[in-house]
Amino acid sequence: MKKKRFSVIIIAAGYSSRMEGFKPLLKFGNQTAVERVVSTYQQAGVDQIILVLGHRADEMIPYFENESVKMVINEKFDQGMYTSIVKGITQFDQENDAFFIHPVDIPLVKPITVIQLKEAANQASNGIIYPCFLAERGHPPLIDKKYQKPILENTMNGGLKKLLSLYEEDALDLQLTDETILMDMDTRSDYEALLDYHDLRAPNLSECYAIWDKYQLPETIQKHCEIVKRTAMEYAEQLKKNGIELDLSALRAAALLHDIAKTGKNHAQVGGELLRALGYKKVGDIIADHMDIVVEQGKAVTENEILYLADKLVKNDQLIDLKTRKNQTLDCYPNNPEATEKIEKRYQNAEAIMQKIKRIIG
Repeated sequence: MKKKRFSVIIIAAGYSSRMEGFKPLLKFGNQTAVERVVSTYQQAGVDQIILVLGHRADEMIPYFENESVKMVINEKFDQGMYTSIVKGITQFDQENDAFFIHPVDIPLVKPITVIQLKEAANQASNGIIYPCFLAERGHPPLIDKKYQKPILENTMNGGLKKLLSLYEEDALDLQLTDETILMDMDTRSDYEALLDYHDLRAPNLSECYAIWDKYQLPETIQKHCEIVKRTAMEYAEQLKKNGIELDLSALRAAALLHDIAKTGKNHAQVGGELLRALGYKKVGDIIADHMDIVVEQGKAVTENEILYLADKLVKNDQLIDLKTRKNQTLDCYPNNPEATEKIEKRYQNAEAIMQKIKRIIG
């Protein structure tokens, strides 16, 4: 089957009247919001990027003069967002099969989210695909080009949302694990919340639970992960009080997700790869080490080591001391020298980590 081609219409034409500052040019790290959105679609391999400008267009054009971005000015931008959608659709490449609609004030959507929407469009026959987070629809919708004409000819009030509601029988809700599809920035407090999220290098709590749902993690494993998380964070917080630098958000996410692939083989490595694929390299690396690890004596305690120890201290959903846990594990493999050697090594590593921590926190 021939893979579909896609466009995106990025709307960056409005006044930003409720925001203290001009939304498209607000900074996230070393990028502006509009650069961040454009970059997302470039990374996701979208074939055509259409950027609709209006208010203060002259300030944004220089950012993309050397980029393969089609910029168009909406002279009617003061009449509302729908006019910008219409203007963008007039630039749609008819060789493409579908288009995203993406307002610039939803700036932190991840490239993997766009890729997953593209994959869904290549597999499903639905003409409208909505990204969803914990069953709530967000942005950007992906719309088949057969709706180009209805959008251009629409005279109803209520904007694009009202128009697309007429075609619910052709819609698909795609459940994803990216909360940023719901996170806009209408106000200064919204922007500050997005800045806090941007600084994370890990899924937040809601996204961790969404990952549980997506991969149907059994309740017994969920309970285990919660206790491992609590144990790991208690150690980490004490270590931080003693001057050890740690990424608490990455450790928390890794603890909640370390057994996300537990029902299959090589679950530590598979789980690590899953999180790396979602864009969380550090979390994936911590998860990949939670079964076997190299303990570096003389160096600071790492997030990887804390998770490794916490996992060994929790059997099912109960805390247990290392010696008892080791003996119980050995009892499961009588007359198996290879397994015995591996178990002994794992608990030697756990004890070494425990000693590193005790030297710091007592």
